[in-house]
Amino acid sequence: MPLPLRRRTLRAIALAASAGSLAVGLVACGAEGGGAAGGAVCDTAPGVTPTEVKAGMTWSDTGPSASSTLAFRAGVDARLDVANDEEGGVFGRKVTYAWRDDQGDPRLNVTLVQELLDQENIFGFIYGSGASEDSANLLQERNVPVTGLASDPDWQGKNNMFSWFYMGNGSSTAWGKYVYRQGGTRAAVFAIDGSATSGDFTQQFVASLKARGVKVVKTFQTTSTVIDYRSVAQQIKAAGADTIGGVLPPDMAANLLPELRKVGLALGGKLKVVLMPTGYDSSNLAKYGQSLAGVSIFTNVKPFEINTQGQQKFRQAMATYSPEVQPPTQDSAVQGWLSADLFVRGLKEAGPCPTRESFISGLRGVKDYDSAGMTPEDTISLSTNYQNVSVCYDVIRISQAGDRFEPDTQPECGVKITPERMSTLLQQP
Repeated sequence: MPLPLRRRTLRAIALAASAGSLAVGLVACGAEGGGAAGGAVCDTAPGVTPTEVKAGMTWSDTGPSASSTLAFRAGVDARLDVANDEEGGVFGRKVTYAWRDDQGDPRLNVTLVQELLDQENIFGFIYGSGASEDSANLLQERNVPVTGLASDPDWQGKNNMFSWFYMGNGSSTAWGKYVYRQGGTRAAVFAIDGSATSGDFTQQFVASLKARGVKVVKTFQTTSTVIDYRSVAQQIKAAGADTIGGVLPPDMAANLLPELRKVGLALGGKLKVVLMPTGYDSSNLAKYGQSLAGVSIFTNVKPFEINTQGQQKFRQAMATYSPEVQPPTQDSAVQGWLSADLFVRGLKEAGPCPTRESFISGLRGVKDYDSAGMTPEDTISLSTNYQNVSVCYDVIRISQAGDRFEPDTQPECGVKITPERMSTLLQQP
């Protein structure tokens, strides 16, 4: 999903330079809303001036994972522009940020996180990278507030790291519950060879299937080399599979399903369910159309077909502040919006004189976060959600004509599978 973000890049650099040029000293505080901050004198906090709060952001602008995060920054920009231009900032302060490209490399990420903390003097992080393994402990040790999508287990249990969704350790019965309800009993599962993240998700998915009595009869470790889809289809048929899932991106599914139909495994017939973890993007309908007809997608983003007030606000903001992102309703854009929304909420909870400690304690005390109307759960307790994996997803089917998304009326929610239970399930045949 390549995006022309150069204009926004230059603007963010200019904002960061502006923030960096301000002297660090005592901070004057005032009421929330428009106008300059004034009134009580605050103690100095990193990244806080009388007029601005400066965040840091690492994300994958380049590298192998860049295509999945390109719209993230546009979503961040849109939410912060709404806060700054339409809401008068937070207690009169504009929220700005400095950013670094970690190229999806965990080792580079921790270096850049250190650089943002020590050289840019940032207050906290709006995290746009999945490469957090080595930096999460550093940020916890320094008690730096972080908001973003908790896409790996390093986020779980860390009091300073906030998300609306946690993959975490363990799993959820939601995937297996859905497959079982569709009549699936025997699954072929896909993983990406050599990818730790893919391996983690595949294990969670397999455990979820087994928890509901769905047998895994074939596992495919795919690589970046050319895949012989005809051979794969024949192997799936030979294994007697009626379900396909795991790390199955839209392009692979679009190539595989026609070959499965040729060998007598048509979705809606002997093939009961094909489940993808990604793909809720209208560009996939344009690219693959009827090849994906009937495929189900699990998402941690509320389907835009529901059209909540929060979704309407998001669409308008993206059209106003990030019009280069088309379509705006991309998962990564929503993730950027929510990451920034959590950061803004944390600053509000921190009060007129924000410190890292007051941000963390204030935001952790929120028990009714509405996720800006953008997630399967209408309210989330930030006091407890970081302790467990998330168990609710929205499910979307691609229409038989392959031209639209058809969301289920209710989220698919399971129960937590503990790491110990997951280990036991994975050892079962």
